[in-house]
Amino acid sequence: MKQYRYILNRQLSLEGMIQEIRELPEYKAGLKAFLQIVEPNCLPEPIQKHLNKLHDGLPGVRIIGMTSHGALSRETHSIRFVVCSILFFEKSTFEIDVFNCHGMTPLEAGKGFKFALREYKSPKAVLMMSSDFSLCPEPFIDCINEFDHELIAFGALAGTNQMGDDKSLIFVDNQIYNRAILAVTLCGDDLHFACDYNLGFRSLGKELVVTKSDDVGVVYEIDNKPAFEIYGDHLGIERNEYFFENTSSFPFMLRQNGHYLARVALDYRKEDGALEFASQIPVGSTVSLGYATSQYLLEESYYNARRMFGFHPEAIMIYVCMSRRMLMGDDLAELEFDFYENVNPNATWAHGYGEILHAHGLRGFLNASLVAVGIREGEVSEEEKKKKYKEVDIPKEYFVGYRPLSERLVRFLESTTSDLRSAVDQLFRVASMDELTQIYNRRALNHFMQQQIDSFGSEGQIMVLLVDIDHFKHVNDTYGHDVGDMILREGVDRVKSFVTQKDIIGRWGGEEFIMISPYSSKEKAIEVAELIRSKVEELDFEVAGHITLSGGVTILRRDDTVDSVFKRVDDALYEAKETGRNKMVFKD
Repeated sequence: MKQYRYILNRQLSLEGMIQEIRELPEYKAGLKAFLQIVEPNCLPEPIQKHLNKLHDGLPGVRIIGMTSHGALSRETHSIRFVVCSILFFEKSTFEIDVFNCHGMTPLEAGKGFKFALREYKSPKAVLMMSSDFSLCPEPFIDCINEFDHELIAFGALAGTNQMGDDKSLIFVDNQIYNRAILAVTLCGDDLHFACDYNLGFRSLGKELVVTKSDDVGVVYEIDNKPAFEIYGDHLGIERNEYFFENTSSFPFMLRQNGHYLARVALDYRKEDGALEFASQIPVGSTVSLGYATSQYLLEESYYNARRMFGFHPEAIMIYVCMSRRMLMGDDLAELEFDFYENVNPNATWAHGYGEILHAHGLRGFLNASLVAVGIREGEVSEEEKKKKYKEVDIPKEYFVGYRPLSERLVRFLESTTSDLRSAVDQLFRVASMDELTQIYNRRALNHFMQQQIDSFGSEGQIMVLLVDIDHFKHVNDTYGHDVGDMILREGVDRVKSFVTQKDIIGRWGGEEFIMISPYSSKEKAIEVAELIRSKVEELDFEVAGHITLSGGVTILRRDDTVDSVFKRVDDALYEAKETGRNKMVFKD
């Protein structure tokens, strides 16, 4: 596999690039190839001329591409030149599909793509692009996941010259589309991929709840107030033409599958204060404002680029949000690219309305991030293994010595927020512990259960177990409440000795207890529940002797709420008691 990058500027014309490609040994050998073109403007006529010249001048080479994003502020700039990258494949292959979405939804397009994937041999990854930021690509990506959850998807939403004036386009061969989804399926057993998700933004402040939104990315209300007020209350921002400049460095942060994701508001509605995003944020989602410094962004990208060097990619495709350039400025944004160019000098990049990466638990659509995908055909040669990463010369003034006022304010805010969170954590511990048994109380269990629901899938399958001491009223009536309290304390201490630190146990009320355990399965859940039942049955309490437990056990489902999962284990517990006690009942 081989990658070549070309920047069409005063030194190199389109015609010159075509001639250079025609002289490449890979082109002369007839290797299968596609060329990605990123156009800095959204004018169909000159773009069509470029596509026609490429189509005619490079027969046999497939053409894909998109328009890039323009500058977001007066202080930063977007690249003014056309950027092209051609990838040649020695053993592998690729298939190109495009779905014109003027007559279909992204979900319908995704279902059609699933049928196409069935015909492709050894699909490994899908390079995606889409045009029209209101065309949310996530349902399309979900269809890829349904076909094969290990299939990687990466790419970007095409950009446009001016914020708020969406004229984004994608291209396939010599055709231009203003509302479509492009999918390049990379196929072959010799293909290997390394994916970097560089975010660097961190969550700050309390979590807020989306209380009204729709399925095309509009958020109307947060905490039952107009969504715009989150910026007015926290940042003092007014509704004016500087909305994006003022807000893009403070994206919404939310968690999915254990990962923090950023969502940058693209615009707002003057009439009702609703915020427009390029991706749906469902009702019930918890969000907070994010923040970053140049150092946070660069350190993460530097670490990941060095790690990718060990993968020895033959090609690197980068898709990056312009909001990073706006926060860091042009020089540092270029430095971020340098990290990956030191891994592969032909690494190529594009800016758009959003980035796409569906891999390693990420759902697909991203903002404020830098996605870098390394591609390699075959195994790493011994010669490649001996190569060393060439260090990037990072100017020390960026990280040591004088700190800009903005970064000092961020550090001050982080420090005071950390102190506040420590105090809140202490209050939470006091308010969340059961006084008698010194384990979590019902309020805390509700909190932890909601956390597991919000981050569903990040810790594997989640077991929920509800147990009740059999005939405990008889113990209290016969031996007194002091003995009953002793049994509760000692029984809990005994159970603590054979559960793990990752398990959450708490008192649900009276003689009922709940355990929430991550990284489980149906079989493991039944085994653990039975272990707890048998171990408690073996205990010999002074005065009262032996006791037994009945229990209900289940596995958390994607569609669960706190109420639904607790009702399911309560029903299972009821069945255990009604069918003889001293047993565990599992309910799906």
